[in-house]
Amino acid sequence: MSKFSAKNFSRAVIAGILIFLGIATYGGAMYLHDKTIVTWWIPAAISFLLAGISGLTMWRLWRRLTDSKSFVFNYICHLALSCGIFLFAIYFFNYTYAKESTTHTENVLVDKKFTKIRHHRQRVSRRSYRQGNPYKVYYFDLKFENGKEKTVSVSSSRYNRTRSGSSIPLTIKTGLFGLPVVYGV
Repeated sequence: MSKFSAKNFSRAVIAGILIFLGIATYGGAMYLHDKTIVTWWIPAAISFLLAGISGLTMWRLWRRLTDSKSFVFNYICHLALSCGIFLFAIYFFNYTYAKESTTHTENVLVDKKFTKIRHHRQRVSRRSYRQGNPYKVYYFDLKFENGKEKTVSVSSSRYNRTRSGSSIPLTIKTGLFGLPVVYGV
């Protein structure tokens, strides 16, 4: 067992903060991807390229945290974290700084409507959980005028009052990077 030191403690705290930051940025990118009309691999490839380029010099900063002099290990750690940060930044700035002048309403076709059944998690005792009560999540497959398709989650009231094959109006803005952003599904 290793001896307690302030250096090891601070290293563990910083690693925990960076792991939390990585999870938060990937989660935020997933949330904002649902509001953006783009194929997933385009922003992912751009963020991976930016992370790869920045990793050529930034891998040295990881030596203190990982206590390893291995280029490959530190480079992979940098890629894993910074790819999520760049991906979230692309989606965030595209969504936040959408151009108001490009706001338009587009009628999109509800190609298909479907539900998925999920289950709550129920705590049984201190350390064990089991599958809880089922609940439904409602989705539309939307087809845009330009041929793009998108699956969106909707509320149960919106699901019940919309027929498959009908069209619904969506407010769309062009984002900072030219990616269309959907508002008010």
